Amino acid sequence: MRRTGAKGYPSGKAEEGFEPLATVLDQVLHALKLETRFAAAEATERWADAVGAETGGPEALERTHCVGVRDGELLVEVQGATWMGHLAVLRQGILERMNRELSPEKRIRAIRLVPKRSKEEIKR
Repeated sequence: MRRTGAKGYPSGKAEEGFEPLATVLDQVLHALKLETRFAAAEATERWADAVGAETGGPEALERTHCVGVRDGELLVEVQGATWMGHLAVLRQGILERMNRELSPEKRIRAIRLVPKRSKEEIKR
């Protein structure tokens, strides 16, 4: 009869060629980049709060759409040149307000504003 350790493996070690489930799950979760996706979702939520507070109303939210976060940069589509200019002026204040609410590892380093594409442009 073989003696098994606490995890059911001989001497408490994984059998040759097998890794503990926790190690495999960590690798899978890392590969899926879920932390990055969660950070992007949280930053998107913070955008709504920060923009509403900085602009004084919901109209800016109707003219913007957060696309996502890449390398710490929040990408926001903006409808109309007037709103693009207005948000460009307020961008730093919005960024600071967002980062106050985000944990250090989820903070945004920049906000990139891009023109919102029309449905016709998307079809091309």
